Amino acid sequence: MGFILSNKANAILSLAAGFVAFTLTVSATCAATYSTSGAPTQYSLGDQLNSQYDILAVDGVSGTLVDGGSIILNNLSFTAGVNATTPHDASGSFTETMTVDAGTPQQLSIPFTLSVNYQDTLTIIGGATLSFLDSAGTLWQVVVNGLVIGPNAGGTEYGQLTANVTDPPAYAPLPGALPLFASGLGAMGLLSLWRRRKSEALTPPVG
Repeated sequence: MGFILSNKANAILSLAAGFVAFTLTVSATCAATYSTSGAPTQYSLGDQLNSQYDILAVDGVSGTLVDGGSIILNNLSFTAGVNATTPHDASGSFTETMTVDAGTPQQLSIPFTLSVNYQDTLTIIGGATLSFLDSAGTLWQVVVNGLVIGPNAGGTEYGQLTANVTDPPAYAPLPGALPLFASGLGAMGLLSLWRRRKSEALTPPVG
């Protein structure tokens, strides 16, 4: 025999559904702030002529991590000039720190290659990865993207180094009281069913 829950039980079930939805929403919208330190300007990259060229400047930035996506790690400027008599390739790296939620800074080393020719090309190699726990206990993973600046025939060109951020967990641990709350809902549902059946049993047949 089918049955219909009482209005009170329906209201409690709706409240429980709303509570769970709120818990998931709070988890999904968590955010954290971050900052990068930048790195010292590097001179004479790929240089064969004792010149100051090429030059790489790495500026730090700050921002917010929200639900994954892409963030800016650094603003870069790459200045090319006459620095060689023959085409060749060079390599190097820069090191900076990244901080999330004013926590402990972590060191980030990012490699690059430089192609020296009539037009020079700087290639940032992606893949460097850091993991952070923010002040709320959310785990964030930051993965550096690759970047190419150039070909540069002379002068300064600019680029933004970015990183992908993994989504925080789309769920939150259930509060300790929630299982007890669910048990109470079940008990109220059974009580409502018992009362209805008892009422039907006590009602005399008509006719």
